[in-house]
Amino acid sequence: MFKRQLRQAAGFFLAATMAVGTVGCSGSSQKADTTAAESAAGTTAAENSGESAAAEETSQPAAGGSVTICYPDILTTCFLPFSASTGDRFSVAPAIESLGRTDIEGNVSGWLADSFTVDQENLTVTIKLKEGIQFSDGSDFNADAVIWNFDKMVEGGKASELGSPVSYEKTDDYTIVVKYDQWANNWEIVLSEVYIYCPAAFDANGEDWAAINAVGTGPYIMTEYVKEDHISYEKNPNYWIEGKPYLDELNIVFMTDITTQQAAFMNGEIDLISTNDATLTQILSDAGFENIAAQAPDLGAIKYIMFASGVEDSPFHDLKVRQAVSHAIDWDGYVYSLTGNLGIKVSQFGVPGAWSYDDSVELPAYDVEMAKALLAEAGYPDGFDTTISTISSNNNIAVLLQASLAEIGINAEINVMETSAFNAEKAEGTYDGGIITGQGASKLDFTNNYIRLYSTQGINYLNMMDHPADYEEALFGARAATDQDEKKALLKEASKKLANEYCLILPMAATFSTCFSNDRVADSGIYQSTSVIWTPEDIKVIE
Repeated sequence: MFKRQLRQAAGFFLAATMAVGTVGCSGSSQKADTTAAESAAGTTAAENSGESAAAEETSQPAAGGSVTICYPDILTTCFLPFSASTGDRFSVAPAIESLGRTDIEGNVSGWLADSFTVDQENLTVTIKLKEGIQFSDGSDFNADAVIWNFDKMVEGGKASELGSPVSYEKTDDYTIVVKYDQWANNWEIVLSEVYIYCPAAFDANGEDWAAINAVGTGPYIMTEYVKEDHISYEKNPNYWIEGKPYLDELNIVFMTDITTQQAAFMNGEIDLISTNDATLTQILSDAGFENIAAQAPDLGAIKYIMFASGVEDSPFHDLKVRQAVSHAIDWDGYVYSLTGNLGIKVSQFGVPGAWSYDDSVELPAYDVEMAKALLAEAGYPDGFDTTISTISSNNNIAVLLQASLAEIGINAEINVMETSAFNAEKAEGTYDGGIITGQGASKLDFTNNYIRLYSTQGINYLNMMDHPADYEEALFGARAATDQDEKKALLKEASKKLANEYCLILPMAATFSTCFSNDRVADSGIYQSTSVIWTPEDIKVIE
């Protein structure tokens, strides 16, 4: 029924040029998030008018009802210990909750955990869990459940997402001590981002079942999952926070066609739509809808290319070849083509305001003749053949890059892969020794992400990407820093080496995702702190 109703949206499409009243999310918690965003980033993408603020004061939340959200990243698995996509966290958040949450300024607070106590001298973190919480199947949330999830993460090759501990054990039913062999300043952050799946449900049904069924302590229970189409949730009547959630039903839909997204939203089939598509953002803004998302380093997205710099028989193993490609990029043209001029140029893998971002670093000059000269110096005066591997959502980057490479004599064939096949190569694959395109989340503090994705201690690109010793020395040094100034300085150094000195990754453009809402929904928390943290327990319908 739900799927059929959404398919009807395109049939009732109203032109974007029609007169539409400005709408936006409301609610006291959202106003607090907006204030935090303004403080941290100096701006927000949308500011409430006096008229809408007055409406917020008089509107009342209604218990019950249904809300439908359109999210841009298609779910790859419900079982996060084996997930290769950060975006999966958003889609399962109504059912599966994390140990902690991070606000827009990078501060960690407990969620399923009451507290995280870091002991620098003894190299431990003590996690104290909330008591009296149950999974939606009635089994207990406790230290055993958390340790089981830790074990599964290690089994899935994600020990780095725990900070690479040497051990972890429970000291009582609600206390866990995590032990490390060297100091790192990000333990609290990485442990707070662990999402807790129900061990009993996994053990009873198996890994394949868990991949398509989200079971946790969350405010909603998954009732239906149609791959690459939608997820339906219903209210968890035994949720551990009294009086919550507010809705009876919550739906997340995955739409890749912009026209269908636009039609469904403007006809009320979708209540909230989060997007990083420049065309859709411009259409909805021009139609009078308000972007409620904040702008901050944790809410940016970076479109990039990565070379097979770690593959010795690839031309891209040679730094001069990678530098040549960097000089073949028309940076202004790429930003316009990829973002509709809603994005920005970035000289590093990050956005201004991130701790890793050095404003003094400049982009390589767009100079085709210099690019050809560097190729000749590397032994490729006539260019060479290569492959650009991508997925459909990032194919626009590949098309632009193919044209740029052709200008300097490199003949590149585009290989559009299924997302599952692309992700399967991330850990140890080399993508034919060529180039890949991607889009990654920006972070205020990139320490964990750089280590998790772009280091020898990570989970991805272990064979494809080169890992220069001085790059990792700066990166691991940032993790080990004992004060924030030292950490920021080392992160900047690592960032410059990653994208500028060694050209391991080239950022093509950065954008800030947008979220549009109709006027009946409040307190979603979407795109108010990070790209994947939101507040399913608070989202409500306003009368």
